[in-house]
Amino acid sequence: MKMEVYQMEVGERLKARRNELNLTQDQVAESLGITRQTMSNWENGRSYPDIERVIRLSELYALSLDELLKGDQKMVRHLQENTVVNHFLKLFIGMLLVNVALMVVLMLVQSMSETFLFMIFALIGLNTLSLFYLIIKKI
Repeated sequence: MKMEVYQMEVGERLKARRNELNLTQDQVAESLGITRQTMSNWENGRSYPDIERVIRLSELYALSLDELLKGDQKMVRHLQENTVVNHFLKLFIGMLLVNVALMVVLMLVQSMSETFLFMIFALIGLNTLSLFYLIIKKI
């Protein structure tokens, strides 16, 4: 029986487990904060849940992440890509905020030494070059 479960796609596994637990798509969708249509799309393989929802489904259905994901390489690839994109966006936003903070310092500090001024501009320049590198690397 266990081997059959691993041969299923994630969507099929989600549907089978939901039915085993006598839950409706509406009930699961409500507990996850999504629409019934989204749940249906996951079960039919038209789309995949994000990592947070996969973890919540794992808890709700009392399945380990391994049991839920094993064998569905498309799903694993989807989660890996989303994780990389989220990390990239967080890093990108953080670096932009650093630049904004440095520019605010430039505007607020009325008198500063040339050395301090040079250091601030150098940090903004370095950070901007790093942002360009991230963008190019991601493209």
